[in-house]
Amino acid sequence: MRSALTGVERALFWTLAFAAFAAAAAGLSARAVDRLAAGYEDARRNYAIVRVLAPEGPEGLAAAEAALAQAPQITSAAPMSAERAAALLGQWGGSAVTAEDMPPLRLIEIELALDPDQIDPAGDIVAALAQGGVTAEVIEAPDNSSGGGLAGRVRAAAFWGALAFAGVMAVIVSLAARGMAARRRELVTVMTDLGATGGQVAGRIADEAAVLGLYAGLIGGALAGIAGLAALLLAIPGTSLETLPDMILPVDFAPIVAAPLGAAIAAGAGARAAAADFHRQAARLG
Repeated sequence: MRSALTGVERALFWTLAFAAFAAAAAGLSARAVDRLAAGYEDARRNYAIVRVLAPEGPEGLAAAEAALAQAPQITSAAPMSAERAAALLGQWGGSAVTAEDMPPLRLIEIELALDPDQIDPAGDIVAALAQGGVTAEVIEAPDNSSGGGLAGRVRAAAFWGALAFAGVMAVIVSLAARGMAARRRELVTVMTDLGATGGQVAGRIADEAAVLGLYAGLIGGALAGIAGLAALLLAIPGTSLETLPDMILPVDFAPIVAAPLGAAIAAGAGARAAAADFHRQAARLG
């Protein structure tokens, strides 16, 4: 690495490191967006409203709350206020509704802890209410409004956007490595005159560029990881170094791991292509 970081090579090294940092940071941002979108979709799926049909009045609401408190899949239940109902109608229906326009409500908001093995959670809740002497229906968040289906589109956009950005950074690394091969043109000419084949010449230059790209990618990926940790600590209240292991999944490290590998491959490919061109030119002239 000492020869790789002297003179003009130092500028090339930090160019590769910056490209790796940008690609890794984009990947980490995509992972953050994916986690937020997945959390939003889980919150939508775990939310529902119970409409009490019978018995009427406060007695029905009280009986429903008592029955819901005994249901194992319910984590919280609270009667809905007129203001909350007006806000939800505005979100789901697309038109403004005021709390004064709302009729007397017999609605209870519930949060669910869904089991993947449950086939019909709404039916299970209705059955639990029926055992408590309450006739009710469960209204889940609609799929075609209030962000329904949005999480999937956001996750796909984040993934493909980060992938496209990483591709652009790979092109930059490849072009920068071609510049390094150009500075080795005299070496290519000498090796060609000594009888080296195109594969030998290209392999020699590509190996040097790949090692440089690997080290630059390691530094760029590490810097992106540090920046990501700092963003978590600053953006999420209550986050500390002790709570970080519980928040980070193994797949979240994928952009950091991919940065040095991608930089090495792109740099090696760019330098190999340039060295092969220079070898062909030297062979014709020789």
